[in-house]
Amino acid sequence: MTDNYRRVVAAGALVAWPVLLFAAFLTSPPGEEHDPAVFASMPGQVQVSGLLFLYATLAMIPAYFGLAALLYPKARGLANTGLTLGLFGAAAACTLFTTDFYDLALAQTVPAETAKQVTAAANELPGFLFGMLFPGFLTHVGTLVLLIGLAVKKAAPWWVPVAVVAGIAVPFAVAGSSPAVQSIGSLLELAALGWVARDLLRTPTRALA
Repeated sequence: MTDNYRRVVAAGALVAWPVLLFAAFLTSPPGEEHDPAVFASMPGQVQVSGLLFLYATLAMIPAYFGLAALLYPKARGLANTGLTLGLFGAAAACTLFTTDFYDLALAQTVPAETAKQVTAAANELPGFLFGMLFPGFLTHVGTLVLLIGLAVKKAAPWWVPVAVVAGIAVPFAVAGSSPAVQSIGSLLELAALGWVARDLLRTPTRALA
């Protein structure tokens, strides 16, 4: 496996990540909560969206290595910190999307009120909150450590981390809006991460060492 191969994979993942995220938001069921009635009425869409969210998160893993490779020659500590936080967050976040399938199964097999009670109880379990949900947000922290580090070291323009922050914030700010509106944030991330991917492909392999 060559260094050039790794670079191409990392650059591809930097683009695939927001593209898959865009598709995941676009296909997600409407509403802020996992409404059993909505889930039961569109089982195929629930599964497609859940898988797209999962694959977007998996794409973060090689993408983090690409971001860290660009930052490492200029700031080793920041590169290692961002990579560690991002990888741990991605590993935790991958577990979260199984809840879509469990909530769908509940919606299809038990009364709606029972499904809501089970989901609410699961969401309050300490193991879920502190072992899966909160650690999953480290993906955002790791991403910003790496991108802000690149901007500080003048390896990327400042609009790159700003666009990613805006992209992360959009789905939370418009949580009650349609999936199409929520998906706009991932387009901002695509612009930023696409720029980094292009830079990664143009950087000589020896400069990443």
